[in-house]
Amino acid sequence: MKKPIKQLPTFAWRTYRGGAMIKQYQGQKDAEDTFYPEDWISSFVEAKNKNYVKNEGITRVLYNGAERLINEVVEPSDFGEGRTDSGVLIKFLDAAERLGIQVHPTKDYAKKIFNSTYGKTECWHILGTRNIGEPACIYLGFKEYVTKELWKELFEKQDIKGMLSAMHRFEVQEGDTVLVTGGTPHAIGAGCFLLEIQEPSDYTMRTEKVTLAGDILTPMQIHYGVGEEKMLDCFDYTPKSEKQIRESLFLKPRKDQENPEITHLVTYNDTSCFALEQIKAKEIVLKKSSFITVIATADNGVMEYDGGDFKMNRGDKYFIPAQTKITLKNAEALICYPPKNK
Repeated sequence: MKKPIKQLPTFAWRTYRGGAMIKQYQGQKDAEDTFYPEDWISSFVEAKNKNYVKNEGITRVLYNGAERLINEVVEPSDFGEGRTDSGVLIKFLDAAERLGIQVHPTKDYAKKIFNSTYGKTECWHILGTRNIGEPACIYLGFKEYVTKELWKELFEKQDIKGMLSAMHRFEVQEGDTVLVTGGTPHAIGAGCFLLEIQEPSDYTMRTEKVTLAGDILTPMQIHYGVGEEKMLDCFDYTPKSEKQIRESLFLKPRKDQENPEITHLVTYNDTSCFALEQIKAKEIVLKKSSFITVIATADNGVMEYDGGDFKMNRGDKYFIPAQTKITLKNAEALICYPPKNK
């Protein structure tokens, strides 16, 4: 019998500080920011950090009363027919400081440069914000005047102010959903607490050689050994106005035509890489042909399944194997889907 698997907090080290809002969201009082600002959800991927730690980033779960790694208990059939892996990586991310300016590879770039099946298109669903010197914001996409030659010059000079000025800046608020396609330059600003859903890759090309904390990044941390020129090739230099970025990458919530308790935040029409729904329901039955991840966004919900139930509180996370029937009662949750099955 397949049943939901409850996930435990799985924090990964990063080059920036944060995480307090994640712990507060999960009910911990007096939480502080650290260099573990991300909680990795339904993750079968190891974190690519300077100091490699085996299994870091792979989600810990509660299984038959014991703590295990998710890849120790999930079988290939749990992903759904025609799937051999999860195809997706999900995170809580809370930034107490601006993340470094970066870009993720497209599928084509990842295949050519890293021989990887996956690029790293991602989306950010804003769960909350805090004012840390300025309103919470993101940097997304190059302004119209930016060329590869100009970007290379700014990078070589390490002109951080110039690089930030070369990107569009948007203030964000709770409820915003932003699609970040591979090749799109970006930086998450201080004060952003979000759910991130992405292709299952930790490849990040960086253009700041020193973190805000003063740590000098190694070449591997900047470009994984492929060189600065190939790192610069990862960026999409297509000119786009602020309006074009907002219209194409800020996604509008759409109510389900058949069930108003479901709101579509990201659909397969937006990207084939994943989908994301928001549910606010007195009672709703879910049984999907693929696995899904359920993330509670409010307290006092209940998840019933054949053989038991879970009391769902805000921040709780569950891996639901394919073809597993669950009933959510008095629940508010985000439902994350894997890539569209071709």
